Amino acid sequence: MSATTSTSAAVKVSRSAGLVALAAMVATPLFSRGGPERRALAYVVVGGFFLAALAAHWLVHHWRAVAASGVVMTVSLAIEVIGSRSGVPFGDYDYGAALQPKVFGVPLLVAVAWAMITLVVHGMFTNSSLSAFGQVVIGAAAITAWDVFLDPQMVGEGYWSWSQPGPAFRGIPLVNYGGWFVTAIVMLLLVRLILQANHSSHSGGTQMATTTQQLTFVIYSVLTVLSTIGFVFFFDDVVVAVTGLVAMGGSCVVALRSRSDQQSAETIA
Repeated sequence: MSATTSTSAAVKVSRSAGLVALAAMVATPLFSRGGPERRALAYVVVGGFFLAALAAHWLVHHWRAVAASGVVMTVSLAIEVIGSRSGVPFGDYDYGAALQPKVFGVPLLVAVAWAMITLVVHGMFTNSSLSAFGQVVIGAAAITAWDVFLDPQMVGEGYWSWSQPGPAFRGIPLVNYGGWFVTAIVMLLLVRLILQANHSSHSGGTQMATTTQQLTFVIYSVLTVLSTIGFVFFFDDVVVAVTGLVAMGGSCVVALRSRSDQQSAETIA
């Protein structure tokens, strides 16, 4: 298969998988909360966006993207196993029986979700004007912003629950968001280490990196918009909707500005 054909196929896979995940998000509120239909759609949403983000990274990093995904899944799963048993770093929580299969008590879907959002955010800040430090810190904040929507929805579905939350946001302990931020930093550092191990990982050039950035930015934007709509009209929690919109929307603005600044710098150069 030629490089051009491979590139075209990766873009098509990313767009198609993203559209399937988008359709699953739209369909989710049509079914009863906690029911088998919503559970099945959760797998489609996470799996679809994961495949879309992976295909977008394939354009530049090829098999390194697959390796990075595997590492993030493995490490995040280990952190979740420790967290669900010790309360560190997310607080005291327990997974229900709905999400299967499980590995040491943690649903495998959770590890896929970590890989998905990490790849999405990493790609969103690809080829931006931010420093490496800025990409990791702001990227970790963007990943944590997604959890403003995720945790209230998943708790509402009965997929996991919290014990003695203490200071909390809509029943989710604030320490959870600190744990997400720290974990997200670790995930992004691992991805950067694998994908930028040598210059050959960037052989796709600036145009490929731009396409990766565009595809992943669209995924993050879809998550932002549809999650906001979901909490306003279907999940009956405007507070979560507004907070999540501000958090994820702010990340979108930063990504757009940093990309625009990078393009301006390249034009001047």
